[in-house]
Amino acid sequence: MQWTAPAPTPQWVQEADTCTLGGTAGALFSQLLATLAHAQCLLSDRSAYPPDTAHPLPEYDFVVVGAGSAGSAVAARLSENPAWRVLLLEAGGDPPPTSDVPALTATLQRTEVDWSYLTEPDGRTCLSHVGGQCSWPSGKVLGGSSVINAMIYIRGSPQDYDSWAALGNDGWSYQDVLPFFKKLEDFDEEDLKRRPHTEVVHGRGGPIHAAKPAMLDPGHQVVEAAAKQLGYTIIEDFSAEPNLGFGQIHCTIKNGSRWNAALGYLAPAKDRNNLHVVKFGYVTKVLINTTIMTADGVQYLKNGKLMEIKATKEVILSAGTINTPYILMHSGIGPKEHLEDIGIMVVKDSKVGHNLQLHVPYTGLYYTRKPVQAKSAEEDVFEYLTNRTGPLSTTGMSSYLGFVQTDKMAHHIPGLPDILLYFLKAQKSMASVIANIFNYDREATEALKEMLEDEEALLVLPTLLAPRSRGRVRLRNAGTMVPPAIEPGYFQDPRDLDNLLAGVEVAHRLGKMGPMHTAGYSVRDLPLGACAGQQPLTSDYWHCVAHHLLLPLHPVGTAKMGPASDSDAVVDSQLRVHGVRNLRVADASIMPLIVHSNTNVPSIMIGEKCANMVTQHWRRQYSEAYV
Repeated sequence: MQWTAPAPTPQWVQEADTCTLGGTAGALFSQLLATLAHAQCLLSDRSAYPPDTAHPLPEYDFVVVGAGSAGSAVAARLSENPAWRVLLLEAGGDPPPTSDVPALTATLQRTEVDWSYLTEPDGRTCLSHVGGQCSWPSGKVLGGSSVINAMIYIRGSPQDYDSWAALGNDGWSYQDVLPFFKKLEDFDEEDLKRRPHTEVVHGRGGPIHAAKPAMLDPGHQVVEAAAKQLGYTIIEDFSAEPNLGFGQIHCTIKNGSRWNAALGYLAPAKDRNNLHVVKFGYVTKVLINTTIMTADGVQYLKNGKLMEIKATKEVILSAGTINTPYILMHSGIGPKEHLEDIGIMVVKDSKVGHNLQLHVPYTGLYYTRKPVQAKSAEEDVFEYLTNRTGPLSTTGMSSYLGFVQTDKMAHHIPGLPDILLYFLKAQKSMASVIANIFNYDREATEALKEMLEDEEALLVLPTLLAPRSRGRVRLRNAGTMVPPAIEPGYFQDPRDLDNLLAGVEVAHRLGKMGPMHTAGYSVRDLPLGACAGQQPLTSDYWHCVAHHLLLPLHPVGTAKMGPASDSDAVVDSQLRVHGVRNLRVADASIMPLIVHSNTNVPSIMIGEKCANMVTQHWRRQYSEAYV
């Protein structure tokens, strides 16, 4: 195939509806972001990140693709051995200064640090999104999605990992992975002092800081009072206690600033001579010696030039649930029929791109009330820049969660939730930001703006945690600069919709409780014209809206981990790609089943565990060579 050098940013990314500084963020956020842009020197030092390697070596012991949550951990840990040369390739660059500000999370998505993917239109879901396509955020930056996410720190339930082990993945039970969770943690010291028993399950001194941000939004107390009235338990630590109940979550925050994976892992390693980082290096494929079925290196694009780098030991893909299968399929590893259809030579027939699972939030329910007087944006900015305190230093209502179990759950396992309730603050100045992030069409955008014109709101997101439906990731053609086709598979199993609507009913009951009424809140549906024939605040209305408004969260599973006897498995329990030597995958794509929580911390754990397995493997190889 003849290769033509593209523009530095692929055209399909340039054409995406992005949210830029001072753009769709509205008057308040435009002013706020402009102020921060002029005060970048007061934010964290960009020199904390490793420099871009202008002239990489022709070969390394290990080539790691993707500097996200898992890849940062893999590269940093392997480079702790000074005898190993490690190259880390990242398609993006350094995190922008505004990413350090916890409250500005919403303004980072659909910008240059986001791949800005969109789902494939299917004619039955995402119907009130532009083109029938839901937006699909994914970090394109050092630190990956840990730079653009809501910073929620939670591991998932012990049953999640025990279920992986039960599928034939030795070494992945909760007791097996717990040491790696503890290894990555720098858990809040004051929190441990208040509750010493948590030291059994938490670690100190690791790369990732975890603490509870200041609870500056009174909405926390209102929702908590309503949850208590409904009979729910208040949870102090969702990683140390049963996960059923409500409470404020720990976040990856330190001293009022976001703590992303690149700060945790790559910043301390940036001066190591044996770790090189190439930024804006777009990996196109893995180089495979088909004679002996061994990964030899990678091909990547930078500054319009196509280059190759050799790996003498291993290539480790940590490009994420979408980009890892994308790279594998372009390398000839994937479903035989699909690759042949688009003209890619098949190296290994594998179910790459299948088994796509994600959490599914319902985005049409709001708790609204008349606006409460707050400080001006200028005051908030000043307080943050001078003290790292105030509203900008927190994640607001997004750090308060509720895990519930509905009667629609397939298997009632004590302590295992099937619905997660998120709460997001919404007001007039944020309407365009929300609509842009969700890729709402004009009607949905105008409905949101109208609702928030004279009211502020909490957007409550009942989220399906255990989907039965499965999606997939495909290639459109053999072109390496063409975006993947993402098919989420929403509600292919109708029980998923029933389960999600049971979660909406829980959110509705919560919003009707006395404390919410006393605080001035009313429960409201987003008024969609397409659902006007249904009675608002009923299951029929929610059923309609669920097909129109969706948001993909926490995709996993497209390079499924499992034994060779599992025909759907792409990697084994050592994360080695079945049938190809010296090639591993370490990111959320290996999860055989999605965890019942956010996926960032589990992804970091996967990176930690992968690095440990790689280290042990090559130590054995070295020992055996000298026996």
